Amino acid sequence: MRTNNHIYRTGHTILRRVIVGGLLLAVSAFVHASQTGVTPSSLNFGSQAVGTASAPMTVQLTNYSHNQIQVTGVASSLSQFVFSGPALPVTLNPGASLIGSVKFGPAAAQTYGGRLMFTFNTGWKASAYLSGTGVQTQVPAAAVSPSITTQPVGRTVTAGQTAAFSVAVTGTAPFSYQWYKNTTAISGATSSSYTTPATTTSDNGALFKAIVTNSAGSVTSASATLTVNAAPTASLTVNPSSLAFGTVTIGAKSTVPATVTNSGTASVTISNVSIAGAGFGATGVSTGQILAPGQSASLSVTFTPSTTTGVTGNVTITSNATNSPTAVSLTGGGLQTVSHDVVLSWNASASPVIGYNVYRGQVSGGPYTKVTSAPVSVTSDVDSTVQSGTTYYYTVTSIDSSNLESGFSNETPAIIP
Repeated sequence: MRTNNHIYRTGHTILRRVIVGGLLLAVSAFVHASQTGVTPSSLNFGSQAVGTASAPMTVQLTNYSHNQIQVTGVASSLSQFVFSGPALPVTLNPGASLIGSVKFGPAAAQTYGGRLMFTFNTGWKASAYLSGTGVQTQVPAAAVSPSITTQPVGRTVTAGQTAAFSVAVTGTAPFSYQWYKNTTAISGATSSSYTTPATTTSDNGALFKAIVTNSAGSVTSASATLTVNAAPTASLTVNPSSLAFGTVTIGAKSTVPATVTNSGTASVTISNVSIAGAGFGATGVSTGQILAPGQSASLSVTFTPSTTTGVTGNVTITSNATNSPTAVSLTGGGLQTVSHDVVLSWNASASPVIGYNVYRGQVSGGPYTKVTSAPVSVTSDVDSTVQSGTTYYYTVTSIDSSNLESGFSNETPAIIP
């Protein structure tokens, strides 16, 4: 009996044929490592602080052959590169992949280079190159607690004026500040200086201090005394001191109240009330009117615009008060009433539908609110509920015979003048 052994190499597969007496006894095949692929072939982790672990990088091994292969092992040539993945062994069918991840944790400030090696049951191996650099982070200097170099100084003001206090510190920034009036923290007073609102005689003798804090500790300043002297004997105030009417429809009248008060200790005689600015008017305070100390009068200011042009003006009250004349600034604008419609149309759905819903929002990407009360059967609609000066974003959905609604269509904007 004659035996012939023939070995043929075809591409990445080796075929062995054994012929005994002219009969084919066996054919065997195995996968070459080149029929697998590691993606990416090189993983560079860049710089990483010594003693810390990097974010994981994904690595994928794919079986590009026409045969099953079995991954029996995955190993890194350096302990600084750690692989995480499914439990082995893993059998990969043709076209299947094994996905894992690698982290880099340098132990010293140096550059590392190694390989991630995949081992197959055939004895072949596939690998990816690994690289990264360990860097030594700088240890920050110890923080120094704050120390006050300039203390707040006492202030003397007249009632109605403001008072400013400040503090200066050294130490490790950043600092946080909190000012106190007597023993109560002042809301919003969180900078190195603080200016009081308009003072009154009730503020006389108040103590102001600051507590300064950083990461190392805190320090409390000395207390500064506020002295408030009585206001002039004749003083006229208007609250608010400026009136903004906003936008008013042309031909309509808008009224905003203000209060005129004698905040002095003597009577105030009003000698004149004048108004400037097209469309503005004022009633309630008149020439010759006398206000006793502490007495107030209601001032009604009106605005009746005739054009869309913005208007500025003022009400000026002249009196015997020390702060005369007292002026109130006025602003307003006219609005021409215009109605707008948005006409919408869209392409019909490629699938059978029973109707469409129209949605709109005022922010691109949603959220959206449904405009149609019921699905419309045509591919157009009109939205008459829009407002001037607003931008809307529209999208459409379709409804099938099972009353199932599709996702949103592409979005289109509409700018209303």
